[in-house]
This record gives sequence, C-alpha cells and structure tokens, in this order.
Amino acid sequence: MRDSTQSPVTHLMLPRQHQSLLNKNLSDINLSDINLSPSTQFNHSRIGQLLAKFTFMHLIRDQFQRLGLFALACFVATTLTGCANSLETCARTELKLTWAEPAELQATVTILSSDEFEGRKTQTQGAAKSRDYIKQQFQGLGLQPWGADFIVPFEYQTFFTQENGANVVATAMATEPTNRWRIIVAHYDHLGMSGSKIYHGADDNASGVAAMLAIAKHWQQQFAQQSNTLPKVNLMFVATDAEEPGLYGSIALVEQLKTRLPEATFELMLNLDMVSHPGRPYGIYLEGSRNFTQFNQFKPLLNQQNRLCIKLSHPKPVGRSIQSTDWLRASDHYPFHKANIPWLYFGVPTHPQYHTPEDTVETIDITFLAAVTESAFELLQLNAEYLKN
Repeated sequence: MRDSTQSPVTHLMLPRQHQSLLNKNLSDINLSDINLSPSTQFNHSRIGQLLAKFTFMHLIRDQFQRLGLFALACFVATTLTGCANSLETCARTELKLTWAEPAELQATVTILSSDEFEGRKTQTQGAAKSRDYIKQQFQGLGLQPWGADFIVPFEYQTFFTQENGANVVATAMATEPTNRWRIIVAHYDHLGMSGSKIYHGADDNASGVAAMLAIAKHWQQQFAQQSNTLPKVNLMFVATDAEEPGLYGSIALVEQLKTRLPEATFELMLNLDMVSHPGRPYGIYLEGSRNFTQFNQFKPLLNQQNRLCIKLSHPKPVGRSIQSTDWLRASDHYPFHKANIPWLYFGVPTHPQYHTPEDTVETIDITFLAAVTESAFELLQLNAEYLKN
C-alpha cells in the first residue's frame, strides 16, 4: 500500500470534572452542570457535541443496568464495530479454516519477502525475480496468459522521467464464451533497499500475492472437479507493479482493459493489499461496500464457514498523534473506481512494521491470512445479482 495524504485530527474527550454527570438523569442535566469557565472557548456546536457524548454514555450505562455485562458486550460490539452476524468472531481462536493451507501461504510470503528479492522495488532485479516467480506459479496452476505472455509491460511518467514497469497477468476462462469478467489484484512491488537495509514487504504486499495465488489454485481445483458450482465468468489474476510510487500498474491495467476488452462487462475488481497483520479488534477491513446495493444480503456469505470478522470501513483515527489515511486513493482499487468498475478492497490498517525493514514474515499472522483468503474466494463466486451497483 502506498503512502497517501495524511492529516492530524482531534478527538473530543470528556473532561474528568464532568464524569459525575453520568450519575444524573439526562433530563436533570443543564448547562450549569457543565461548569463552563469564562476562559473556555465553547460554541454551540461544541456544546452539542459534549451533550451528545453524555447521551451516548448514558445509553451505555442504561444498557449495562438492564442487560448485564454479557448483553452489554454484544450491544457495544454490534453498535461500534459493525459485525454483521452472530457467526463471525473477532478472536483468533474462533477462526475455522475450511480449505486454505497456512503452510503454503507462509511459503509464498517467505520467498517473496526474502533477502534474495531485495524488497521488490520497481525496475530492480528483485522485481524481475518476483515476476518470474509469479509467472511460474501461474503456469503451474494451468492458467493462461493474457496475450502472448504472462508479463505485460507498461510505461509511466514520473516528473520528467519515463519509467518502465510490468504487471503479471493470468486468466481462467469460463467453460463457455462470455464477456463477463471478475478481476483479482495484488501488487507485488515494494520499497526495495536503503543502503544495506531491505524493506521486505511481507504484509505489504507479499501477503496479498500469496492470497491471490491460493485463490487461483482453489478456483482451478473447483473448476476441474465441480465447474457447475462456479459462476460462468472469466477470471483475471493480476500482480501489479509500481503501486508504491503511484498506482501506475493498475492505471496501466485499466487503460489496457479498455482497449483490449472493449465489449467486456467487469462485474468486480477485488484488491488484496496488506491482509496478514490484524490489529485490534481482530478482523479484516473491507472498503467499497457502500457501492453495492445488496451488500447486506451477501456479506454473511463471506464468513459463514470461517467466522472471520469483517468490518466495513477502516477505523477512524483517535487523538492528535494519529494520522488519517485516504483509503479510497491508498491502493490499486482507485483507478478502477475512477473507471466506474465495481470494486472491493480487503486490507488492514497501517501498523508499526508498515514501510519499515521489520515488515517480515515473522510478524504476520498466517491463520488470519488464510481466513482472509477464503473470504476473498467467496466474493469471487457470488451470484452476479449481488454485485450490481
């Protein structure tokens, strides 16, 4: 995931001297209780925010008194986290994997984030080795290249310099000819090296590539054994280059789709970028859901087997020291958004290892990565009716 525009935000805190107001009924609270000093710069909006916070905290207190501790926990979880059904869990111990193989996922992440690949920076030997590795995996799965070769080069401009990149693209065609396409994307490039330090990029984004390859393998197996259970669509698997410097691989891909597949109907672009390093709560974040009119109907299908906790937007920053991220523009889904192609984006928030040499395979959660992989596969096989905007 690339760095995006960030700005500090403030968070309204409840002053300690006003905590006693929680012991009063809301109807008994008036502005004199708040004890506003002449030096305090409050306006009507500020007072409204403060009273709204009192209202919410009173609601929590009342729920505690009426429902007890366990019911209150459920109430708060439902209200604040957006967990959609009782099957999902925000605890690692409750995940129930059905087909994803953690050992295979770990092996892929280990290889791509190894010292040998030198951080996979665009236009380096590490990037070339990454492309060769991904191409070999695509070939081994029986996928077909998009054109003459799996490696699809492109050019892009940075300031006054013409640069070169290359995506790795594979296809899995439907049993009968169709113009329906679904695309899964994971960028393979990272930050490379700084002196002797290697930016390994295990979570960002060897994890996404590993998930994509595992999904391609499972699709091919299902296609060979029970093709009638899969939607009759063409799939495209794309490992994009030059995401870190400016989403250039996905920008080039969108332009190539327009010229090479002018009659295609693109039902979904699924972006996997940083999917192996959960925070608190223990869950994956899914952006773009507001673009799908039937999302509430199909969301329970994404985790009915593995119980993965899926949250519908990244957490809001709290406190002056936390920086906000523009998630719409932060990764490869943005060029698809601008092209009006339906998209969804699985990812975790930034973490202490993000864009540091410490983003290594030892710091990621393989079980979590496996669960995200399974849920992403469920998205790819949804009925087309669910994916209408």
